[in-house]
Amino acid sequence: MIICVSHTIGDASQRAGTRVHESVLIGDGSWIGANVTIFPGVKIGEGCVIGAGAVVTMSTCANSLYVGVPAKLVRCFN
Repeated sequence: MIICVSHTIGDASQRAGTRVHESVLIGDGSWIGANVTIFPGVKIGEGCVIGAGAVVTMSTCANSLYVGVPAKLVRCFN
């Protein structure tokens, strides 16, 4: 799932504040596993592998393996 819309946290009368639209960029040669969630504004570096079920909340470095919730760097490919 690639999410491109979120919102700020509003006050007590309306918790869902202003909508925020941010692109997601997936670099060439990247592999996104099954059931991965990518948050707004994230850039997946070229040649990355994102393991199945990962939740990517921050941008990734190129040619690396990320897994987990939240996704963490496990290995760099050189």
